[in-house]
Amino acid sequence: MNIGLKFAILGLCVSTAAFATKYEAESATLSGGAKNVNASGISGTGYADMQEGNITFAGVTAEKAGKYQVTIRYKAGDFKANYIVVNGATSGTVDFEATSNWSDVSTVVTLKAGTNTISLEKYWGWISVDYIDVEPYESSPFKISATPVTPNATESAVKLYSFLRENFGKKTISGIMTGDMSGYTLGADFKTHDDVKYIYTRTGKYPALVGLDFLFATGPNASGSWNMEYTDKAISIAKGLWKAGGIPAFTWHWKDPLDKDDAFYIQGADNGQGYTTFDFATGFKPGTTEWNTESAAYKGIIADIDHIADYFLELQKEGVAGIFRPLHEAGGKWFWWSINSGDQFAALYRLVYDRMVKVKGVKNMIWVFNPEGSTVTTWDPGSEYYDVLSIDIYNSANDHSSNASAFDKFKSASNGTKILALSENGPIPDVNNMHTDEAVWSWWMPWYSTWSGTWPGQTKDAVWKSNMDDERVLSLEDMPGWGNYTANTNPDTTVTPPDSGTTRIATAPRLLGTATTIGIFDMNGHYVGLTTQGLPQGRYVIRKQVQGHVVNTVYLKK
Repeated sequence: MNIGLKFAILGLCVSTAAFATKYEAESATLSGGAKNVNASGISGTGYADMQEGNITFAGVTAEKAGKYQVTIRYKAGDFKANYIVVNGATSGTVDFEATSNWSDVSTVVTLKAGTNTISLEKYWGWISVDYIDVEPYESSPFKISATPVTPNATESAVKLYSFLRENFGKKTISGIMTGDMSGYTLGADFKTHDDVKYIYTRTGKYPALVGLDFLFATGPNASGSWNMEYTDKAISIAKGLWKAGGIPAFTWHWKDPLDKDDAFYIQGADNGQGYTTFDFATGFKPGTTEWNTESAAYKGIIADIDHIADYFLELQKEGVAGIFRPLHEAGGKWFWWSINSGDQFAALYRLVYDRMVKVKGVKNMIWVFNPEGSTVTTWDPGSEYYDVLSIDIYNSANDHSSNASAFDKFKSASNGTKILALSENGPIPDVNNMHTDEAVWSWWMPWYSTWSGTWPGQTKDAVWKSNMDDERVLSLEDMPGWGNYTANTNPDTTVTPPDSGTTRIATAPRLLGTATTIGIFDMNGHYVGLTTQGLPQGRYVIRKQVQGHVVNTVYLKK
């Protein structure tokens, strides 16, 4: 018997034929100004114009609870993004590329068994919808490298990457961004920072990850004493956090590299805070993405990169590793690094990486590529340049959705080869929603409460506490301590069915005889032991040997 034809690890869908069910938009409930348009030559009797309103499909049936693919037949005069809401909870946003012809875009949602409601709700609005198709979705496994992208990474960086990889899909790391440093004394315990204290006050626990910004490290005023002290305090927090077993995560709101403008926003996006007209494309040779090393733009960019690299090298000397998210929110038209094309952005990202890693010798960072949903593939600098793919999502207050549609989109875009993180957020995604939707982010990080920030307050006390007390969410108190942690750099083996890009569990034939457990694996294919005792809640694959055959079964631990 060819066992490979019968079984596959990792996946939850029974291998059966699946058919899409169509729901016509002209039969949906329209509100807020959406209207029906009678037309011929399309599906049904017409379509719905969303305009400034919402389109709600009631009576969407699912045979069983789980993930389903929703395909939307639409037209749009130019690019639009709108919310998809399932049973009253926001699943995420859907990007609609400009098209004058009827076209399809797909997303993944979680449905309950029985009757569901799916709504397309206005974010930008102004699309036409013919119908939606709903069909079961078959998940594929993650296949994540056992080592970080940085060659010869430091021991600390290897440990950090291994920790992220081993916990991805099982546990989520709690985080918080820092803002105002005025209340923090240089060299003091990082727990005394106001944003970190805020989380402890709300939950009785400290976050495991703390976000830090090089906001004042570059730009025309970077040499000022206040600006320098701000950055020194951030580095002090990183050192203390790592020593305590936590994870420093760096962002860089990069100000004009020519030092003309004390700003990183572009005109029209600054809200009166000041903007820059810096155009990094002036650093390229005309008509190319090859750098002109004699240009003022290139020289300014390099000087700033080297300056930030020196801070990382300071940490590297002390055995500290961290996460680095350069050129964040790529493709969003508000920062100067996103004003040009995706190819030009990719060249800039690669320059930052190559200069830091290959020239300056920075080996202690885990690299993050952080695009907008619409630019996740077209602005990609190359998988060899980053370890983590992340997105920033700010739901409405007290909306604790898992943001599963973004998770599945980013998983698909990376072919399941990257760790996925929610690198900025308002309300936290509830851990139960993440696990139900199979959208378990590596970490989340609400923006700060200082500087009059409201984002951590968008999560109620009860939700904060229930999540931080859950064994599937890692607080600082849950961290093993870097001196006690051993990195696992052994590559995992996953099995996929033949002639298929997805994985499934096929119904196993009944084999009589003694069954011997030969391994238990999480849903990313990581070996977790020989017993389920001590494992957190979640789904696992138990591999047993019976009569010389290998049998794989899914086990749900509650």
